[in-house]
Amino acid sequence: MFNKARVSAVLALILSFGALSGVAYGVVRSWVTSDALHVCVSKANGDMHAVYDYDVCKSTEELVTIPLGQGNQGATGATGATGAQGATGATGARGANGATGATGAVGPQGATGAQGDTGAAGANGATGATGANGATGATGADGAVGATGAQGPAGDPGATGATGATGPAGTSGTAGQTAVTAFSSDAVTLDSTFAGFVEVPGMSATVHAGSNSVFYLSSDGTIVNNGTAPGDYVNVHVRVLVDNTSVLERVYDVEMGNFAFRESWSVALTVPVNEGDHTVAVAVALRDRSNTTLTATVGGPATSMNRGVLNVLVLNK
Repeated sequence: MFNKARVSAVLALILSFGALSGVAYGVVRSWVTSDALHVCVSKANGDMHAVYDYDVCKSTEELVTIPLGQGNQGATGATGATGAQGATGATGARGANGATGATGAVGPQGATGAQGDTGAAGANGATGATGANGATGATGADGAVGATGAQGPAGDPGATGATGATGPAGTSGTAGQTAVTAFSSDAVTLDSTFAGFVEVPGMSATVHAGSNSVFYLSSDGTIVNNGTAPGDYVNVHVRVLVDNTSVLERVYDVEMGNFAFRESWSVALTVPVNEGDHTVAVAVALRDRSNTTLTATVGGPATSMNRGVLNVLVLNK
C-alpha cells in the first residue's frame, strides 16, 4: 500500500506528463501509451521511474499504472508534498589530470646578501723535514799548560766526629748448621706381635744443636712381607724418635700378591730442639699379621735394595 507521500509523488508525476504538449507525447511515445503511464516505485524509499509498457519492475519495487484521459484537461490539482530526498549516489571516479601549465618567467635576481662571518682558523700544517746538520767547526789550538803552584802549608787536624749509631744485626751465618746421614747396617726381622718397638740397626745418630736451631728429619726404607701365599699380610708401624720420644709414626700394610711382597716408607718433618746433643733414631714394630707364622723384614745392609736411611739437618732459625 502507498502512503500519502508516495501518492503525492505519483500525482506530481501525472501532472508533469499532463502538462506536456501533443508534440511531447510524440517524443516520449516509447514509454507512454495513449491511455496509461507505467511507473516502478521503490518499496524502500519511494523512488520511482517510468518504464516501457512491456517492462517488469524489480522485486523491491511496485508497478503503478496511471490512466491518461483523452478529453479536456481537468483543473490542476493541488501540489503534493515534496518527497523524501533520495540517498546520495556513489562518488564518481576521479577525472584525468589536466595538462601541465607553461613554466613561468624567471624572476629578477635578488640583492646580494651581507658578507658572512670569518671562518675558524684552519689546522696547523705538518712539520717540515729536519734540515741537514751543519759542518763541524775547526778544532781550536790547545792552550799553554799553566805553571804548577806552590804547595800550601798543612792544615790543622779536624776534631774527632761523634760515634755513629749501631747498625741492624746481620742475618745469621751458617755457623752451627750441619747435616748427618745414617744408613741401616743390617735388616731387622719382626716375628712377634707382642714385642715392643725395635730400632733398625745403624739408623740412629747423635747431633749437636745450637742455641737457635731446628732439626729437619727425613727417612725412608723398605718393609718385606715374608709370606708364601697370596693374601698373606703384615701390619708394621714405623716411628721416628728424638731422645727416645716419638715425633712421628706411620702404619703400613703389606699384602702378598702377584709379584708384590714389599712396601717402602718415606717421611719428613721439622722438630724444634734445645741447645745441646740429641739422639735421633728409627724404630719399627709388628702390630698384626694374617697368621701366627708370618714375619716381616725391615731395612738391610749396604748391599741390599731394602737399605734404610735417616737424614738430620741442623738449621739456624
